[in-house]
Amino acid sequence: MTSRAAVLPGPGRAEAERTLWIVVGIALAVVLAAAVLRVQANPILAAVVLPLALVAWQRTLLAWPTLLGLTLVVILFIPIRRYTVGGGLPFELEPYRLLLGVILVGWLFAVCADPAVRWRATGFELPALVVIVGILGSLALNISRVNAVSGLVVKQVTFFLTFFLIVYFVASVMERGPKLERMIRLLVAGGTVLAVLSLIEWRTGTNFFNGLHHVIPFLNYVDFGEHIARGTGFRALGSAQHPIALGAALAMLIPLTVYLYRRDDHVVWLVCGALLTLGAFASGSRTAAIMLVVLLLTFLWIKRQETMRLLPMLIPLAIVIQIVMPGTLGTFRAILQPSYLVREQSQELGSGSGRIADLGPSLSEWSQKPLLGQGFGTRVVSTSLGPGDVGSGGTVVASDVQILDNQWLTTLLEIGAVGVLGLVWLFCRAVRRLAQRARSDPGPDGWLATALAAALAAFAVGMLTFDAFAFIQVTFIAFIMLGFTAVLTRQPGK
Repeated sequence: MTSRAAVLPGPGRAEAERTLWIVVGIALAVVLAAAVLRVQANPILAAVVLPLALVAWQRTLLAWPTLLGLTLVVILFIPIRRYTVGGGLPFELEPYRLLLGVILVGWLFAVCADPAVRWRATGFELPALVVIVGILGSLALNISRVNAVSGLVVKQVTFFLTFFLIVYFVASVMERGPKLERMIRLLVAGGTVLAVLSLIEWRTGTNFFNGLHHVIPFLNYVDFGEHIARGTGFRALGSAQHPIALGAALAMLIPLTVYLYRRDDHVVWLVCGALLTLGAFASGSRTAAIMLVVLLLTFLWIKRQETMRLLPMLIPLAIVIQIVMPGTLGTFRAILQPSYLVREQSQELGSGSGRIADLGPSLSEWSQKPLLGQGFGTRVVSTSLGPGDVGSGGTVVASDVQILDNQWLTTLLEIGAVGVLGLVWLFCRAVRRLAQRARSDPGPDGWLATALAAALAAFAVGMLTFDAFAFIQVTFIAFIMLGFTAVLTRQPGK
């Protein structure tokens, strides 16, 4: 077989190599001059090294799975809404938006122009269509509300559709086997690092993610405010937008460690699972605790006997939690008592009432427009609107809009029963297909199907206790897992 290097004739190849070495020499001279003159040499060095690395390893670095891995790293480790990229644009350009925009646009062009890149069905087309119909219908039937915040609505709709687009991207560029395995390991490894840093933050109050702009010069830091305390420590924020979102994200990664342990039979994955659990508790989030229960129940539902044999491992985990985080289990036991929850969540607190207190008024509000709701993206507090988020008439939505810590309730009000039906169908179909795959396959893929089913079920239940779609990191993780589901459950050859 003829090598790729032999395609160029001898003289042509030699000339290309000479040109490359000349460029490298000039680049090195520029870097050295910058160092001597004491100007910012790091950005110049990066501008030289990165293109050279892309040229040298373009087949690997620009491969779609590699770009997906880069997306996971950015979503996990560069806090969303806490950092922007400078560029003089009239809107905030966040790193994940820039990266996803480049990748997804490039992938769509490749689908149109490159026969090797295919658009693959996911099996979620019908429920996704129902959700989209609900969104478009809600906008069509609420023109006046949409016009009041037209700029914001356009951004909300296009961004929400990105969640579905990422599912198709993952399903199209990933395959079962080593590629999917690497993404799972990357998620677990990245989540474990995040969990360890969250534990340090819980104990010391130091958030390492607030100093990324000192390491990555092109990032602009936006102060996120002070820590929230609960129990015996701070509520860890990590790289998330809120402690609840951090706890939910880490909880969703725990079942993947069970899969990797069953696949590799290596204790390191149990250690990762324990650290992820500790990190979830460090968030001080009851949502994370509820999701942990859902994870266990899902494993018992799909693989009851195998899960029962793993249950004794929870005893040393509880001991570790008590030693490393003394008082945490007691705190959660107290705040999860039904009597305490009902009393706390029934309080009227103005625009941010308890979750139970929100139910009656919200359902009464929903009854006015039950089918398609009030308009997707129109339920916003006026004080949170930016200059580009108002309509041509200059009007805004009233500031007494209720803040709901319940994504299902928010969705019900915005896109009505149709939209909620589509989302319920989406998650139920994913979990059901994964459960079927898990029961029919006793091997590693069966355990991966169980892990994904548990994570998605936990996310769907967790949506009852926080406005999940407002927290982009955890929602992207959920939709990426939907993409993994499509890869794992599709028929061979499709």
